[in-house]
Amino acid sequence: AKGGFERGFSLLMDGDNESAIQFLARAAHFAPKNARYHAYYGKALSTDEKQRHKAESEMQTAVKLDGHNPTYRIILAEFFIQQNLLKRAEGELNRLLAIFPSNREARELLDSLQK
Repeated sequence: AKGGFERGFSLLMDGDNESAIQFLARAAHFAPKNARYHAYYGKALSTDEKQRHKAESEMQTAVKLDGHNPTYRIILAEFFIQQNLLKRAEGELNRLLAIFPSNREARELLDSLQK
C-alpha cells in the first residue's frame, strides 16, 4: 500500500490525477484505516465530475479516521468550494477552527468565503 500511495501521491502532485487515481485507489483499498490514503485518493477523484460522490466519500472517510488532522478537513473544504457547496465548506472550516483556532490556512479560506 505504501509504495502505491507514494507513486500515486507523486503523480497527483505532478498534476497527473488520472494516473494517480489507480495507485491511490489501491493504497486505500489495501490500507483501509489509513486516513491519508483516503484523503488523497478523494482529492485525485475530485477532478473527475463523474466521481464527485466517491471523491467526497473518500475525503469524509479520511476525516472520520483522523478528525484532528487539519489537512484532511482543508482538502474537504476545498472540494466543497470547488463544487460550489459554500455552506458546507464554511461548516467544515468552522469545525476545523474549533479544534485548531490558530490555523491560518483555514482562517484565510473562511475569510475568502465570507467576502
